[in-house]
Amino acid sequence: MKTGRMRWLGVVTTIGALGILFVTGCAEQKPRGQEAGGMSRMDTPIQDVKGLPLWVTQKGAAFSGERRVLHGVGSASGLVNPSLRRRASEGQARNDLAGSLQIYVAGLQKQYLAETTAGDLSRHDVEQHVQDTMKQITEATLVGVQIVEYWENPLRNEAYALARLDLEQFMDIMKSYTAASGQFQQLDANLREWVRKNADKAHEQLNEELQKRKQ
Repeated sequence: MKTGRMRWLGVVTTIGALGILFVTGCAEQKPRGQEAGGMSRMDTPIQDVKGLPLWVTQKGAAFSGERRVLHGVGSASGLVNPSLRRRASEGQARNDLAGSLQIYVAGLQKQYLAETTAGDLSRHDVEQHVQDTMKQITEATLVGVQIVEYWENPLRNEAYALARLDLEQFMDIMKSYTAASGQFQQLDANLREWVRKNADKAHEQLNEELQKRKQ
């Protein structure tokens, strides 16, 4: 009888020990997604994350205080592959900057058309030509946009990228542009000179427009 009781006591003890180990293991198990560096979804506001770069929350052209510079901020989340996550955030940053550049160019175009005359050319032809010129200049400028900063949120599976465009580059492309048609060569020369003289003014107006959109 004693031997039977000892066997049952051993079984109960073993089951109890396994139960304790199971409960302890469950208590120590991290939520899914945190095993590889804490990349799961958290509810910490982005502005409260330690080490957050200033540019992540201050989009637009003027946050850095630099003159004649445009910036774009892009983000990507939910991508496990780090290379894809980075490329996606950089692509979004370029798209964000493209929006600012298009506003800048549209402002230049509008002001120029309001002040210029086209000689014997019709106003419609001038407007169409200037519009096409600005579109080509914009597309050429966007090719050279640089990604200057990259940051990954340590609490979430998300990344941020900062794109930068120096307007001196925009001006260089303007200088090198030449119309395919000879009838617009003088008009293009006047346009390039006008943009050079009014670039700073247009940049300030862009900053004002971006600030209004943030509010």
